Amino acid sequence: MKLLMLHCDYFSFATTQPTKFAEQVGEECKSCGIKDTLVIFTTVERKDERDPKAVVECAVHEINTTTKRLGVRKLIVYPFVHLSAEAGSPQAAKHIIDTLYQQLQSAGYEVKKAPFGWEKVFSLTSKGHPLSESFKTIEV
Repeated sequence: MKLLMLHCDYFSFATTQPTKFAEQVGEECKSCGIKDTLVIFTTVERKDERDPKAVVECAVHEINTTTKRLGVRKLIVYPFVHLSAEAGSPQAAKHIIDTLYQQLQSAGYEVKKAPFGWEKVFSLTSKGHPLSESFKTIEV
């Protein structure tokens, strides 16, 4: 799994059109805007399919470490297949990303998730401090 984490003053997204892998979502989930958030662009890789539970546990640990350093409690999990040339299957990716989202909610974060399988536009304003950008590769 690849995680590109950006600490943002503001982040927003809006769906434009579904792909053949698009999950069903209500109108209230098709767009979102949030202030002072950590955006987690997330790519699931083929190798993550071997042990999804361990991958999610390691990702949650990395996210917890980052949020503690930043003092952030608001998160956006943003499916973003473009971080790897070894992307996992859409079914596995959706399952792993949904599990990550649920684990972060259970940990007490205020979490939003961009819809899986949709074309989207996004806009962001990053914080620009030394810890505002990080990239993690999760390997188990």
